[in-house]
Amino acid sequence: MLNATLFSREEAAELTETVNEDKSRVASEMADLLYHCMVFLCSQGVKMEDVLEVLRKRFSQSGIEEKSSRKPKDQSR
Repeated sequence: MLNATLFSREEAAELTETVNEDKSRVASEMADLLYHCMVFLCSQGVKMEDVLEVLRKRFSQSGIEEKSSRKPKDQSR
């Protein structure tokens, strides 16, 4: 999955470079990022519906509440 990670990082970096550009360039770069994210989700067996459910839950509560509800990450790595 290293290739998927590298692609998504590259696409995310390209998206951030569009800050002062027109909407069509922003949309194009976002489409690239979303495409690679969707391919990665598929390779991991994660459905888009699962992601949308997480987003629905996040939009229904404050960011502080959402962060406090997350499981702690394993810090032993």
